[in-house]
Amino acid sequence: MRSFDADLAGSDFTGANMAQCNLEMADLTGTTLQGADLTNAYVTGAVLKGLTNIKGSDWTDVDMRKDQRSYLCSIAEGVHEPSGVPTKETLMCPE
Repeated sequence: MRSFDADLAGSDFTGANMAQCNLEMADLTGTTLQGADLTNAYVTGAVLKGLTNIKGSDWTDVDMRKDQRSYLCSIAEGVHEPSGVPTKETLMCPE
């Protein structure tokens, strides 16, 4: 999936396979990513501050800015069901 500079505000990607997705510069304000697999997705420049739900999502090997990771860690919860790995662990959140 390629969503460079896309307006995805308010979208619902619950359980979506978004592995290797290019979300560069995309607006994800109000977007739900509950249970989504974002493994190796590219999110540099994406607007992540307004994400509403990332519970149980997988962010393994997602390269992102420090401020993006900090924000996601502040709202992360749950376990990605297919992998059994906690969302905070996939984000490499500090303990």
